[in-house]
This record gives sequence, structure tokens and C-alpha cells, in this order.
Amino acid sequence: MKRAIRAFLALVLAMCCLTVRPKAEPDYTDTGYWSKKCANYQSLSEADVTACKAYVQYQISQNNTKLKEIEGKRSEISSNIQKYAAQVAEYQAQADEKQTEINAIETKIQSKQAEIDATQQKIDTKELEIEEKQTEIDAKVKEIDDRQADVDVIREKLRERMVSTQPFMRVNRYLDILMGAESFSQLLRMTEGVIAISEYDNHIMDELHKLIDLLNEVKAQLETAKAEMEKAKEELEGIRQELVAQQDEMEVQKGELVAQQGELLNLKYEAQVIEEEYRKQKAELEAQGNRYASNISGLNDLMKEIAKAGGMDAITSSNGWVFPVPGSVRSAGTWYYGGGGVHLGYDFAAPVGTSIYAVGNGIVINRADGCPYGYLGSTCGSQYGGSSGGGNQVYLLTTVNGSLYAVKYLHMLAGMPIRNGTIVAAGDLVGKVGSSGNSTGPHCHIEVFYLGNASNFSNYAQTWNGDLAFGCGWGYAALSRRCESGVGAPCRIRPESVFN
Repeated sequence: MKRAIRAFLALVLAMCCLTVRPKAEPDYTDTGYWSKKCANYQSLSEADVTACKAYVQYQISQNNTKLKEIEGKRSEISSNIQKYAAQVAEYQAQADEKQTEINAIETKIQSKQAEIDATQQKIDTKELEIEEKQTEIDAKVKEIDDRQADVDVIREKLRERMVSTQPFMRVNRYLDILMGAESFSQLLRMTEGVIAISEYDNHIMDELHKLIDLLNEVKAQLETAKAEMEKAKEELEGIRQELVAQQDEMEVQKGELVAQQGELLNLKYEAQVIEEEYRKQKAELEAQGNRYASNISGLNDLMKEIAKAGGMDAITSSNGWVFPVPGSVRSAGTWYYGGGGVHLGYDFAAPVGTSIYAVGNGIVINRADGCPYGYLGSTCGSQYGGSSGGGNQVYLLTTVNGSLYAVKYLHMLAGMPIRNGTIVAAGDLVGKVGSSGNSTGPHCHIEVFYLGNASNFSNYAQTWNGDLAFGCGWGYAALSRRCESGVGAPCRIRPESVFN
């Protein structure tokens, strides 16, 4: 995580001097998404790098006042670098704590979003229910209209019937008809006719009553449907109010998230400013503590015993260099840091525990082991026989392509550096990646020294004076002993030139 933070913060510093905006700028208000996306800078595509640069610029603009205040402290930080370096670990702890808070808020937001989605589903369901109820009501209204039309037709028939019989009615229209019969047979016929007319009238009346009853039933169903729809609408309004409340709560959480992310950015940025200022002085600070390996006489005696036993004779020159940390990425190159300050080696960034290999055939002439996980400004390493701030270390004397070299591995995982006097072949395990000593994230710092012809291998191992810079100096002064400048052995070789 710390390595990812360093990469992200390096991007922040770069954006302080350079403003890059993509043609179609995304919405950077979703800071949780962009902070995660831009955390691992090395794995981003070119398009994502451009977008992340614009996001950093956006974040800087949102935190402009605080960041300017931090920038204003640069000179103070530079003049009190040891004091501020000691604060970086505290800042990192605060940043980790703040990240935990941010993760918790993001979890709350995700949970609230799930509630909102569920509420929206309720709304959708209720709206569908209302729509179906409206369809039902519309059908009932149409049915009522149809029934009413039927009722009106029958009522019109009855009205016409009553109108047509009214002129002949004195006591009873049927009685009048019967009294006008001239014979018994005619009376019977007329009686049958009257009965038929009466039955028809009764049928019409019955049909009318049935239609009216059905009409009233449909009207009652309509009123029930309307009442149910009104109730559904009230429920819908309640759910919508619940949705608004949930959305308001989520907006509050998002606001809190943005505030926390702003604080996190400030913490990380101040830590990065301190680290950058420390790097500018790092070479000279290390030079003050880097001298010679402890117990050099014991190391020389060990080398003499190995040579006497014929161990040195078994070491042959390697044909080419072996890449020391497969799967690693560059986190800092040689000879300077990006933000200023001398850097005498190459940093192979990789997860803790990644294997580190011998770059050629040779022998381990020194090591340091015992340093815990490091921090900016740590001097651990010298008390265990290594260089100051180098943490757990291995010094390999190797021969490649007929030449003699010393290779220095720093910041290894505790308990992993290979033992003094171990004869290795190119590609053998010599340790594992850690972050011990003066380190802010897992990586292996490697330096390469050219020492002359391989024929001097055995003699050099037995007579080495313990100088952990192999006669090439420390700090800014070491830049005068670069092989690429044309100086002879001993001189420093840029690791990039041999490890491609």
C-alpha cells in the first residue's frame, strides 16, 4: 500500500507544476472511484494516466488552501529534515486510519445505495400496481357505460309501451280488452294475448332490474378500485418521501467522504513533501553514517579459508547478467530522484517477499540482518555491519563476462539475506524484498560497482578493506566515480545499463 501511495503522491507533486486536462474531462466528483483507480499508478494505461493527472489537479484545486500552506513549509521542512522525517511514520499511520474511515463510509454509501435501489423497486412496483388499477377502473367505467346504455334502451321500450297503452286505460287496460270480446273463443284468444303482453312486460321489467343491479355492482367495484388506487397513491408518496430521505442521507455521507478524502490527500501530500525534501539531503545524510563494514578482519579470514579450500577456484565468470527481481517495476532510477537529490542506485519495487537473485556467479562478502520494517529517516543497517539506512543487506562479489563487480542489495526482508561466505551461481536466491531501513515501501535498492579484471577475484575477496562503497565514495562526491564519465575501476555502473 505504501508503495502505491508513493506512486500516487509522486503524481500529485508532478501535477503541482504541470496541468494536464483530457479533451473530455470525466466527472471527478466521485472521488472514491478515482482515488482507487489512480492509487496504483504503474498499472495504468496511458489514457488512465492522463485522466488521473486531471483528477489530481481537480483534488488540488479542491484543497488549494491547505496544499499551499504545506508548500509554504518546504523551507522549514528542509532545514529541520530529521525532525520532519520522524513524523512521516505518524502521517502514514494517520493516512491508514483515514483510509479505514473512508472505506467505512464507502461501505455505508454502498449499503445506502442498495436501500435506495430497493426503495426504487418498491416505487416501480407500486406505480405498476396503480397503472393496473387505473386500467381496471377504465374497464369498469366502460362497462358501466355499456350497462347504462342497455338500461336506457329498455327504459325507452317501457316508456313507449306505457305511452301507447295510456289512451285505452280506464280501470285496467287488460280488463278493457277483455270486456270488448264478442264471443267466448274470442275472449280466450284475447285473454291469451293479454297474458303474453303481461309476461313480456314482466320480462322487460326483470331484465331492467337485473341490468340496474349489475350496473350498481359495477359502480360499487369502481368505487372500491378508486379507493384502492388512492391508497396505493398514498403509499407511493410515502415511499417516495422515504427515497428522498435516503438520498439526502447518502448525500451527507458523500459529503463526509469527500471531506475525509481531502484530509487524506493533505496528509499524503505533506508526507510526500517531507520525503522529497529528505531525498534531496539523503545522499549526504547517508554519507555521514556510511564508512566501513564492521568485523572486516573476520570477513577476510572467512574468505581466506574458502580460498584455501579451493572454493574461489570453483567460481567461473557468468555469461551475461541475471535480472535480480523478476516482476518488479521501477520506483526510482539512477543517478537522481525525480524531485531532486542524488540516488546512487536503482529501486526495484515489488511486493514484500518477492525473491531476489544473484546477478552472476560469485560469493557473499558481507551482509546485514536484523532490521524491522523501515520508515523515512531510519538509520538501521550500520549496527548489523551494513550501510546506514540500508536495512537488511547483501554484498555480492561477482564475475560477469570476464570482469569483476560488487553488487549491493539493500532493504531486504529480515531473516532472508544469504549468509557471509556463501558461494552462489547466477540466478541463486540471495534474499527477499522487504522495506527495512530508510524505506517507505517494499523494494530492493541495487548498486553496481566495476572493480576491474576477474582475474583479481580471489585476491580482492581476501583483502577487501570493508569499504561499503568499494572506493567509489558517498553522497554527491560519488557522482565523480561514474564509469560512464570515463573513470576507471573502481567506478559506479548505472544498473539500468546492465539489467536492460
